[in-house]
Amino acid sequence: MAFSPLAAAALGFAFAPRNARAEESTSASGKRPNVVVVQPDDLPFYDKWWYPDPPPRGAGYDYPSAGLPHIESLRTGGAQFTQAYTVGPMCGTSRFATLTSRHPSRAASMIEEEDVEEGEPSWVHIQSVKLEGRDCERDNLAVQFRDGGYRTAMIGKWHLSHLDASEYTYDGAVDIVKGCGFDRVGALYVENLWGDFNDGSFGHNMEWVTSEALKVIEEESDEPFFMYFNPTLLHNAGDFEDSLRDYSCRDTPAGTLDADPVVPGMTDDGDCASYRRTVVARAERDDDLGAIWLDDGVGALLRSLREAGKLDDTIVVFQSDHGVDPKASLYEGGIRIPLFVHYPAAIDAGTKFDAPVTVLDLGPTLLEYAGVAPSYESDGASWKAAVGRPSSAAAAGWDDRCLYFEHEWDRAVRCGCLKFLSIPWPSGSETHELGAEYDFSTDERNLFDLCDEARRYDFENWKEFTNLIDWETSVVAAEMETAIACHLKRIRDGDFSQCQMLSDPPGNDAVSVSAI
Repeated sequence: MAFSPLAAAALGFAFAPRNARAEESTSASGKRPNVVVVQPDDLPFYDKWWYPDPPPRGAGYDYPSAGLPHIESLRTGGAQFTQAYTVGPMCGTSRFATLTSRHPSRAASMIEEEDVEEGEPSWVHIQSVKLEGRDCERDNLAVQFRDGGYRTAMIGKWHLSHLDASEYTYDGAVDIVKGCGFDRVGALYVENLWGDFNDGSFGHNMEWVTSEALKVIEEESDEPFFMYFNPTLLHNAGDFEDSLRDYSCRDTPAGTLDADPVVPGMTDDGDCASYRRTVVARAERDDDLGAIWLDDGVGALLRSLREAGKLDDTIVVFQSDHGVDPKASLYEGGIRIPLFVHYPAAIDAGTKFDAPVTVLDLGPTLLEYAGVAPSYESDGASWKAAVGRPSSAAAAGWDDRCLYFEHEWDRAVRCGCLKFLSIPWPSGSETHELGAEYDFSTDERNLFDLCDEARRYDFENWKEFTNLIDWETSVVAAEMETAIACHLKRIRDGDFSQCQMLSDPPGNDAVSVSAI
């Protein structure tokens, strides 16, 4: 794998095509699809979800013995993306990327606050990346869907606004989130359960969060809807057992409810306490409590869609916000996520998409399905024409494109099977600190091969113990480092064309991916 000499000289490589304008898109029923993006917090990548082969038992996260039947129905009943990534390994940066389809380093909140010298990375973190300014007013999925004729809703955790705790009110926070393109905002948790925005009167409340989502589904309207559904589970800021046992369904950030939420499939008879006891009874270990509770909420959402006759015409995206092993790092365990897409009208059950994708690709894809032409540029690409068609022309090139990741001052790029990780200032780097705890390579310049001999993504290589940079691979490492420099320059210049590595032309003697 090598760069074109001309492009390399200009610090610019192959241009990925800009997002094409979407055409009107309908399902077999003639309806534009509803869209639900489910993004739980800190969800593990369970062993059962690895493909093609699960890791050795005990090497990853064991699946809850009670199962997760509703989440599993999304995985097996639609498309499983086997190499899906977030581009930022924390909840705020990942959510920003999901909603805008832009790298967090492009956030208006960062550009207005930072003066970064040319060639240096900006500091990307949850404190600096917020959905504000043009990102809130114009350049995000909610605004695009709303302006395209959709009802829009945000339910659950937000974590994308700078708020003054001394002036905080629940209703005031709802208005701020509505200002980012959402017609309805419900069950709002402005940040994690710890900190200045929780007075100790509430914990996780999946029943309340789910009940607010059902209102969106059950609303009678001729317009389709876009819903961003964000459970607070499985973030450990609030203990699951404490939330289940010490709080009731009436205890919420909005105050104390007059009655328990009635959620078919969870609190059918309005008896929250009895339902919560069943969650505890089904969990063999404390680690399973949040996942079982989450799965029940997903099941209630799917049941409501089914009973409303909307399930077949609804795109349900299920993805974690980031990895947890180790979270807040640019190693694979921090950025690789489960991603399942269920859309019976257009995606066959059992579909596998094996090429790498990121949360940046979600926006262009969903807008294309909805027939909404985006009014701003993004960093993602639509996989609509490629999913389920691995041999098609539309699927060509997905395996080898370069994907970029960022956290604090650290940057990483994956091109094909190769990954380059840059830790320019190890002191103060969470990636460096966590990598040392896991015995991963923590050099300033790291090269990893993520694939096995058959060029399949491999669990053993996922651990990133060994830095492959030596005299033989130094050329490729230098080229990938240059790709990061190209990417930083594009970000700085507001340029949305993509820095890509090019396959070796015949007779090129440069070191190639297959030689490593």
